This record gives sequence, C-alpha cells and structure tokens, in this order.
Amino acid sequence: MSQHNQDNNITAALSYISILSVIIYILRKDSEYIAFHAKQGMVIFGLSLIGTFPLLGWPIFALALVLMAVGATKAYKGEKYKMPVISEFASKIDF
Repeated sequence: MSQHNQDNNITAALSYISILSVIIYILRKDSEYIAFHAKQGMVIFGLSLIGTFPLLGWPIFALALVLMAVGATKAYKGEKYKMPVISEFASKIDF
C-alpha cells in the first residue's frame, strides 16, 4: 500500500459502492484522500442510476460496475487515480 494507511484505503474503496459514496463523503470529507474517492463514487453512482432507465439500460449500468471495480481497486491500493471524465464531474462536488 502506498502513502495512506490501510483503514483509509478500505474506506475509500468502500466509497465506490453505490449510496455508500454519499454516506462516506459526509462522514469523512475531512480526509482529502477519502473525499476524493467518495466524490468519484458519487458520480459513478449517478451513472448507475441512469443505467436503470430502459432506453439506456445495461451498457451504461455495466460501465458503472466496471468503473466501481476499477475505482475500488485503485483506492484499496492507495492510488489517487483520476478517472477520465468522472474526475471532472467529481471535482465540482462540494457540500
């Protein structure tokens, strides 16, 4: 694991699981590392919700699942990986 402790890495990885992204962001936004991953998780969560609409459906939902897996893996390894496009939307989140 890199510069972050294992508890932070696990929390950041869990923030890619749907609604947990919002909860973890609210509870741990004091940690820049965890907040970074939780924000990306929130954007992916939103994308997965769009994937539940019949016309857009499974391809978008499948993409969201892949992005969740990639994000969680990178977070667990202690990497601050900026996902293309996702990170741009995530950087605008501030509440």
